[in-house]
Amino acid sequence: MTLNFVDPSVGTWIVAALEAQGQQDDVADLAAGQIPSGYEAYARVFHPALGLDGEAVRWGKIAKKRGTTMHGAAQFTPISGISEEGIALLDDAWDGEAPGGDGLPAAQLTAMAPLLAANTQTPEEIFLGLWNGLAFIHGGDQIEVLIDQDSELSEEENAARQAAAKAEAKRPAFSDRVRNGPTLHMGSGYRSYYIFQGTAEDLASPLWARTSEGEQRQAPNLAWPHDRAWILSTELYEDSSIIAGSRALIDALIGCPGLEAYEVRIDTRLDLAGDNINPMPEEILVDDDDHGLGDIHDGEFTN
Repeated sequence: MTLNFVDPSVGTWIVAALEAQGQQDDVADLAAGQIPSGYEAYARVFHPALGLDGEAVRWGKIAKKRGTTMHGAAQFTPISGISEEGIALLDDAWDGEAPGGDGLPAAQLTAMAPLLAANTQTPEEIFLGLWNGLAFIHGGDQIEVLIDQDSELSEEENAARQAAAKAEAKRPAFSDRVRNGPTLHMGSGYRSYYIFQGTAEDLASPLWARTSEGEQRQAPNLAWPHDRAWILSTELYEDSSIIAGSRALIDALIGCPGLEAYEVRIDTRLDLAGDNINPMPEEILVDDDDHGLGDIHDGEFTN
């Protein structure tokens, strides 16, 4: 399908709702900092961690192994015993990687999309928001390209191939009209999104652009249908997504085998302070190769 670039005014209702819910600093760490209140129910979808062989691992599995408790306001560090940077903080810390900060994984979006489509009267009119700072959108020096040297070509010919590949990859993926067009601004400066219109099919696997690196598909940062029956939000670099909608939708998300979803409230904290069940690790493992890392207290390292 084709995504159509639209005026961001279709999303100003979200901005107005968030502003009405409080000053940004007051609600930034709450679900209310991402999505409007007034919906019947809310869910938090946890992005999976990664095991040593790269397989997706649910937070609940890690919690069960370590004896911690999985819940809607859970935070990965107290659940797993490792920091977001992958540093083991406890002897029994989980041996794997924290969830990536690159958005809702494709498999989870695919599992979620049919449930969202079934819970709106306007599945053929879905608005998708994409953060305007992604490198592929603007091209330029943020794009790095490495190609293998062809042994049958001369050094000069290989250099020319490399230059041509770089030039192609550095081309902006979006047109000047889109890149220079208006965006939806939400609160702080970096929360700026291009808004497109598509369908439920687009939501399941949005194709933003085709570049020399292949198809650019990733989950949107924002999504909602024309009738506003639900809204999906994935903040930049966060390890979970928040969805608001009907009771039936949230129950369906929580019961979906392809998702790890828990119910939350509009005032649920989504930062470390929100996990008031699992204690934060207080000490970091110290060995001969720790390069001076000391204890961790109140979320800060001390030497």
